Amino acid sequence: MEKAATTMRSWRVPVLALMMLLCDVTVAQTNPDSAAAPAAQDMDMGAIIALLQQQQRELAEQRQRLDAQAGQLTAQSDKITALTRELDALRGVPALHTSPPVQTQNGEAQLAEVEPQGPPAPREEAAESLVTAPGTIVTASPESDSDTPTETAVAAAQADDPTQELLSSFPGAWRLPGTDAAFRVGGFVRTAVVYNKDVLTIPDRFIVGSIPVQQADTKDNAAQSSITANQSRLSFDYRDATSAGILRAFIDGDFTGDNNTFKLRNAFGQWGRVLAGQTWSAFVDTNATPEEVDFEGLNGRINVRQSQIRFSPRIGRDFQAQLSLEDPNPQLQNGNGVTRLPDIVLAGSFQPNNRLHLRTALLGRQIRGQQDIPGTSDLEAGVEKAYAWGLSLSGSFSTPLFNSQDKVLFQLNRGNGIGRYVNDLNSIGNYDGIFDESTGNLQLFNVFAGYGSLQHWWDDSMRSNFTFGWVEINNPGFIDGEAYKRTLRASANIIWNPTEQVDTGLEYLWGRRQNKSGDYGDAQQLQMMIRYIF
Repeated sequence: MEKAATTMRSWRVPVLALMMLLCDVTVAQTNPDSAAAPAAQDMDMGAIIALLQQQQRELAEQRQRLDAQAGQLTAQSDKITALTRELDALRGVPALHTSPPVQTQNGEAQLAEVEPQGPPAPREEAAESLVTAPGTIVTASPESDSDTPTETAVAAAQADDPTQELLSSFPGAWRLPGTDAAFRVGGFVRTAVVYNKDVLTIPDRFIVGSIPVQQADTKDNAAQSSITANQSRLSFDYRDATSAGILRAFIDGDFTGDNNTFKLRNAFGQWGRVLAGQTWSAFVDTNATPEEVDFEGLNGRINVRQSQIRFSPRIGRDFQAQLSLEDPNPQLQNGNGVTRLPDIVLAGSFQPNNRLHLRTALLGRQIRGQQDIPGTSDLEAGVEKAYAWGLSLSGSFSTPLFNSQDKVLFQLNRGNGIGRYVNDLNSIGNYDGIFDESTGNLQLFNVFAGYGSLQHWWDDSMRSNFTFGWVEINNPGFIDGEAYKRTLRASANIIWNPTEQVDTGLEYLWGRRQNKSGDYGDAQQLQMMIRYIF
């Protein structure tokens, strides 16, 4: 219709001119005395057609000039829009979205440690990597033409700020009136149905170290089942642009405390490359964590959240380093920890693209404690100390064996006095070291732990994870035969996302605990969960 209207307008003037000329000819024929008659009579039909064609060409040229000017205006408008977006990104103006917050596969709402992202996958829309985690490096945003000192300071600070996109891409947030700050409430409601074929100390998750070894431990018990929603989560995320970079404050928790009370998970602040507060240890690699239905997670995984002060210097696009001072909190048998020095973690990761991720982390600790001696006060008890170390190698890589989205994840952990960092040992407690009651000497547990996992995608909304993990302890000679020696854990699941805001999954788990004496016990568990993300 628009094209037809344009065509009619282009012919309107020539037609009117033709009608006027015909009128002149008619007037001249009916009124010979008219002054215009000789001119009209002198013009033949060929001259009239030539005049009309000339007018048509002039109109076509005018239309071309108008179209060119319209194209220039459109290009200028697009350029102004792009420059406005770049300036907003440098100023830290939050883009208000109505979409729900994005969740990671392990349910951390992109709050766990995320390594630097390489080139985006074809499905990603953004050309720059998104920062949603403490200490993450992203590519620098375009430079700004800011004129004021404040805007220049903000742009300069954010040029090397790993949190520069925390405001420009903040889905589900709303801006606080009169400020550039934005705030978001998020989380999920998670309901788990757990059936234990064999007895476990805690029935709503799979702690391999709690599997009974002797039949006498289970004679008065039977298989159990439970339904719980205490794994649901609530989070509060605040972000603001300052003259020295983006300020972020984050708090979240679940309801796994005593009697389903609120239990703090993360509470940290981040400003530029410095983070302070409680979150995942820098010794943890959440980028190599398998997706599981079980709330407890793998036995051999490094898995601890604690208070820390962390610095994440920029090395390059593909490399990230972290230096962290963390709460020591040693866990000892036959004694109490009294460590003076913080744990020190130095980590580095390499991620050239989304198909490959490699990470190594070193841990140094001072384990210092007082022996529990009946009838002796803490002031009278002697203090023993030992130096602990830990090494963790982890990663993930895509494999085209079945599907381009499939990937393999792994982790290998070794060290003395690192029991509190290993998931299974941390759950049952007191496996950093032990006091020899006869000599008073402090001995550290030597630990070797790890896992391997394959994730296969059946389609874009359904995947399965096949995982195996282990923990091995080299016990001191004076420990009795009932001491923890080894645990094995295997699991297989299928997880389906009918929509972006709903997860549902089914998982089978098998585990074995073996004591120093060689005795062992097995257990099986079946879990189902559904999660609604908000």
